Order: sequence, then structure tokens, then C-alpha cells
Amino acid sequence: MGYIGQFLAWLNDNSGILTFLTVIATFFTCWCSYKSARATMDQVAEMRRQFEEENRANIDVEFLYEKRAYYGLRFVNRGRCIAHQVEIIFEDSFIDSIKEEVFSDLLKKQRGKTCIIGIGQHYDVFIGSNEYRRNPHKVPAKGVVKYVSDGQPYETEFVVHLENYVTIFSVNSVQEDLANKIMKQTSVLKEIKGELKGINQSLSEKDSND
Repeated sequence: MGYIGQFLAWLNDNSGILTFLTVIATFFTCWCSYKSARATMDQVAEMRRQFEEENRANIDVEFLYEKRAYYGLRFVNRGRCIAHQVEIIFEDSFIDSIKEEVFSDLLKKQRGKTCIIGIGQHYDVFIGSNEYRRNPHKVPAKGVVKYVSDGQPYETEFVVHLENYVTIFSVNSVQEDLANKIMKQTSVLKEIKGELKGINQSLSEKDSND
């Protein structure tokens, strides 16, 4: 019997072992296929999550100081979708710290109300005038903004410490510097005008005496 015959005889005698090895190989192949498919599904899910995260409304909160007289918070939609059912909720401790009733009442009346913020647009909420800046018992502007984007609800907590923007109040704008210079020049011109008037009166009196 040649080598081929011996090999065939060995296969016939050990068919059970071969079947077992075939089952193990098949199982291993299926397991590898499952792991590969699972990894692909996870990758697709992550790509979808990133896509949805990049293509939704995304509201950010900024400090706002308007005309160097009023300040507040600006809620900006930096996302790529319109933000619907936007609700801004301030903590009671912050509202109670506002001594200017016109602003605290506005914040109280805003509770439960919603608005829409378009792409790249903003919604301003004023929280006080310069009187609030001088309030020694003020607390940080704290709260949460809730909104809906493409049917999914989102919310963003915010905390704004006014003291972090103290340099804004201590620096004059270009317009203010120009206005101050004009006022100083006007004051000097008034003084010169008064002196010229006095000189003219003195000369007139001297001419009269002569």
C-alpha cells in the first residue's frame, strides 16, 4: 500500500477527530465573523452618533454687556439645526439676589415660556444694570437651558461669575475716551471764552474812562 492508500486509511480510521476539528474550525470562523460584524456595527453606531452630534442644535451661553449700561446672558445656537422649545431656567437663589425688581420680575415671568433659536442666532436675557454690579450680595448667574433638536431633547447647565468680567467695566471704549476728550476741550474753550469776555469788558471800561 502506497502513501496515498495509507493516508486514506488513516482518514477513514480517524473520521471522528476530523469532524471534531471541522466543527471547531467552523465555530472559530463564525466567532471571528461575529466579532468583525459587531465591530462594524459599533463603528457605524459611533459614526452615526458623531454625525448627529455635529448636526444638531448646540446652545452656548455668553456674558453680555450692552451699551455699558445693561448686562445679561446671550444664548447662542452654534449648531447646525434650529433649536426648538428653548426654555431657560434660572435658579431661585440667583433671581432672589437681584435687587432691581424690573429684572427679577422679567426672569420670573420667563419661567415656563419657550422660544426658537435659529442657526447662528441668539436670544438675550438681561439680568440687571450697573446697580447689580454694585450689589455686594450678588451670586453667580446659574441655571439650565433646555431645548429640542430634530426631535431629541438636550439641556446645558450654565454658571456665569460676574467677577470674571470685572476688566470689562474698568476699561473705557474708544467712543467714551473721545467723548471725555471733547468734554475736556469744551471746558477749556469755556474758560478761554470767559477770560476773553473779561478782557473785552476791561478794555471797554478803559475806553469809556478815556
